[in-house]
Amino acid sequence: MAHWFHRNNLKATTTQKFEFKISNPTDATRKLCSDLKLSRHRLLDLIRNANNTSDSIEPAFLSYLSLLYGFIWEINTSEEHVGRPNLSKLRNILVFKWTHTLLGTHTFSSADSVYEAANISVNVGLWYMKHAAMIAAKDDITMDEAKNVHSMLRRAAGIFTFVQTEFLPQLANPPPLGSDLDPRLINAYVNQCTAEAQEVTVARAMELKHNASLISALANETSKLFLDAANTLRPFKPEISTQWIKYLELKAAFYQSYAYNYCGANLLGMDKCGEAIRALQESDSCLKKAKVLCQEYGKTNGPAPRVKPDQHTVFKRLAPTVKLTLDKCNRENGLIYHHTIPGEIPSLDTKATFGLVSPIDFQMPSPNSIWNLGVYKILLGITPAKTEKEQDLPPVKEETIHQSSKEPKNESGCVLQ
Repeated sequence: MAHWFHRNNLKATTTQKFEFKISNPTDATRKLCSDLKLSRHRLLDLIRNANNTSDSIEPAFLSYLSLLYGFIWEINTSEEHVGRPNLSKLRNILVFKWTHTLLGTHTFSSADSVYEAANISVNVGLWYMKHAAMIAAKDDITMDEAKNVHSMLRRAAGIFTFVQTEFLPQLANPPPLGSDLDPRLINAYVNQCTAEAQEVTVARAMELKHNASLISALANETSKLFLDAANTLRPFKPEISTQWIKYLELKAAFYQSYAYNYCGANLLGMDKCGEAIRALQESDSCLKKAKVLCQEYGKTNGPAPRVKPDQHTVFKRLAPTVKLTLDKCNRENGLIYHHTIPGEIPSLDTKATFGLVSPIDFQMPSPNSIWNLGVYKILLGITPAKTEKEQDLPPVKEETIHQSSKEPKNESGCVLQ
């Protein structure tokens, strides 16, 4: 019930063997190493396919983090410990290699389990975004599926927020500039997911024919979130961020057009016909800007598939809607109101009273039952791994998802792609 989505590729990583030289290994330490290896491999395999269900992804994600727990946080048997535990003395014994979305195929290594947890979490957040697009790309989306799309995007935002607040401050070394752990990129993901979830809310409000002022305010808030995300990415090199920025800018302009369209409809209902005409003129101007950005986006090279968003039904339907409302205003102004059209653009509502989206909070799971003080102390005797040479990794082979070519039956013409 929103429309097309820009989706960055999953991050690549090397196989992690979790092999340790332990002088006195036990069945528990052997099982921990085996489970870590299998759990990580299974999770990375599952998220390659956006068609999988969150019922399979979420337990796999929580299982891996619970197994990794003792390499991030200290295992403490004291019940008196309150708040965040101390960082583990085991956090630096393993080296993890990851590529980063905007930095190409080259790996960046770190002997830091917090770095691993942060990167795997970003990948899961990306999966939730892709899964939301997969659900909404069905030929006929039901209301329950639309609610699921909304929920998946809020979950993604919650995971990115958790990375931002819990993992980034604990990294052993500052993240590479422009990496997925750069606070600016994480912030862009949070804003994008929140804005895309609000697209569902805007479309739903339109379908239910809610008050025009509420739809205008929601569309305005959505536009601002997209623009905030775009502004966050501007410091990065154009060759790595232009496609993403174009997407965010065109969405911002599109929802600004929606906001002024419904602002105009609301003003007309208040008999402020001159101001209504000015609002609709601005709506038309924003729509023209969005169309230009659509064409630029379609020509820009980048990780996301090339699409022509201005050919989507939602775009095709907004233009005649704006024209119809503007024609009505001009006609009534000529026959009834005879208002002067002001030069100043009417102000939009700055805060919607209903429908604003917030991330669904994510919580770090408790340590797996295999972790205890004995296992923790045995592993303290491990010699930290040596950092290996960086390398180039092939992109993750992601499974394709179905893209609907059918015209939506709803009034807004909104589909997620």
